[in-house]
Amino acid sequence: MSLLDQNWGGSGGGDEDALDDNQQGRQILTSRDGTLMLIECASEMFESLANAMNTASSNSDDDDDRELTTGFQVVMRACQRFYQSKIISNDKDLSGIILYGTEKNKNAFDFNHIYILHELAQPSAERIIQLENLSKKDTFQKTYKDLFGSTQSKGYSLNEALWTCSNLFSNSPQRLTIKRVFIFTCNDQPHASNLTLERQAKQRAKDLNDVGIQVEVFPILTETRTTFDYKKFFQDVLMLSDDELELRNSQAPTGRLNELLKLVYSKEHKKRAYCTVPFSLGTASDGTPLQLSVSVFNMVRPCTKPSKIKLDMKTNMETKTVTKHYLPETAEILMPSDIQYGIDVSNRRVLFDGDEIKAIKKFSDPGFEILGFKNLSCLLPHHYVKPGHFIYPDEKYVEGSACLFNALLKKCLEKQMFILCQFTARRSTPPRLVALIPQAEEVNKKDPSDRIASNGFHVHYLPYADDIRTLPKNDVARVPDEQVDVFKNVIRNLKFKYRSDKFENPALQTLWRNIEAAALNKDKPEEFVDLTIPNEENQNEKVGSYITEIKQMFFPPDYVMGVTKRSSTKRKADSAATSSSTKRSKSDENVDVEAAARNNLLPKLTVPILKDYCKEKNLKATGTKKQDLIDAIEQYLSIAT
Repeated sequence: MSLLDQNWGGSGGGDEDALDDNQQGRQILTSRDGTLMLIECASEMFESLANAMNTASSNSDDDDDRELTTGFQVVMRACQRFYQSKIISNDKDLSGIILYGTEKNKNAFDFNHIYILHELAQPSAERIIQLENLSKKDTFQKTYKDLFGSTQSKGYSLNEALWTCSNLFSNSPQRLTIKRVFIFTCNDQPHASNLTLERQAKQRAKDLNDVGIQVEVFPILTETRTTFDYKKFFQDVLMLSDDELELRNSQAPTGRLNELLKLVYSKEHKKRAYCTVPFSLGTASDGTPLQLSVSVFNMVRPCTKPSKIKLDMKTNMETKTVTKHYLPETAEILMPSDIQYGIDVSNRRVLFDGDEIKAIKKFSDPGFEILGFKNLSCLLPHHYVKPGHFIYPDEKYVEGSACLFNALLKKCLEKQMFILCQFTARRSTPPRLVALIPQAEEVNKKDPSDRIASNGFHVHYLPYADDIRTLPKNDVARVPDEQVDVFKNVIRNLKFKYRSDKFENPALQTLWRNIEAAALNKDKPEEFVDLTIPNEENQNEKVGSYITEIKQMFFPPDYVMGVTKRSSTKRKADSAATSSSTKRSKSDENVDVEAAARNNLLPKLTVPILKDYCKEKNLKATGTKKQDLIDAIEQYLSIAT
């Protein structure tokens, strides 16, 4: 049975991740993530932070973070930053906050000391402002007392808190593909005096794991709680192995919490396959096709500004755009079945209906077709067309794909070859020539568990012959070696290790900060440091002397930048040239342009002669340069003859 009988290719849903014209489609529909923050409100959470936690907050670049002195403030600020990041990165994801150990209670089951601060929903400006008040030094105590009561209670049950989380996920109106519970606590053994509650909490955590709800713990260290031992209780809750337990206990407690405290103004894309297609290796001797299954992943995706929404001026409701086609003569509205498509070819209009358009667009079935193998040295820099993909075997459709894929990858790495393929992402997209460049697995030498690169092939788009331009060759004068050495010194001193993840888009960052300031009623947006602007002071320190040497080498002492001096001798020469050109123009009238074109002598003619000929024949050139005029004349003469 052919692999094309399966659901290959696939069509993406209409959502915020809709692809542009350069991206051919996707198989997996948009998904939503759900995250619940389960926060302990014991009295220790309101103590001063331990030195390890306090150092982390003091090292923050944000001055507001330095006023966080208690564990509760740090957690509220982390939740606030999480909300702010989610609004930008994944505005469709749902988040909520549950507090346990409070005096008051608010939940569907009327459990004691459990308070649902935020139901599972999309983050909003009102929620962020409330969390900001709960984290500020001047307002957090008063806001806490007004909402949850003045005293903290230890008579809570973590089992009931986890049950409340499970209930919120079950009642979610949206389908959630990833469900997570973040537990913020300073107590590494919450039910040390009650084994029944401890056993129930562990069993509840196991039940959550069985239904696909991930549980994560963020320890908070205070003056009285200076250590956090996962082995006492949370090893069973998180179901950690002995190796994982040792790794957790050796990690700094502020590591993952700092990730939440860091505010990220960037769109987050789901880590999922762009499409899943067959990879055809040919046919066997008996005619059976040999295929395996691969998943295609995007390595780079442009991050654009959010699209504008048109609202009704009176009601502020979102409007809908409706497009209708009508006849200009009768104003009759046309239905889709009444519309045809056409194209003008050689003064003749060729008509197509909808089915014919679909048939024209279909070239081949989705997948990779091997055309041959080439040496990696054949790939040149100008062969780059656009960002490519990365393919990895997929065992879902064809069992054994990984084994065959790895064997092919191993041989390509040994031979230093790439695979030349025809790639079709969807049935409605034209095929493209691609080079599959092999990549071996690479791990961090310091940390073997950290994988830098995975086994697989990079999909490198190749240009067609129509895409390659032939540029004119210009003979550049050779400069002396001593001048070249000066520029070598400049380049050598300005070199640095480039990392794309260190440079944020200044236009996007400025936009997000201004939107946030307007939504949260801030006086001014958060300051953004544009790293794309060069540091002139630093550059002058490194290459200032070489720049001075270049100026002295190429420009005379009396040279003024941007000013061209014209001497009297030059003006006399110009006037003489003008009179001589007037005399030459009379002789130019007898030039046979067509004869010069047939003898490939057009480049030797002057621009005025070429312009006069184009004007006489009503020829339209694509530009005003000499080569543009020559191209127009040659095209005209070839048609005329």
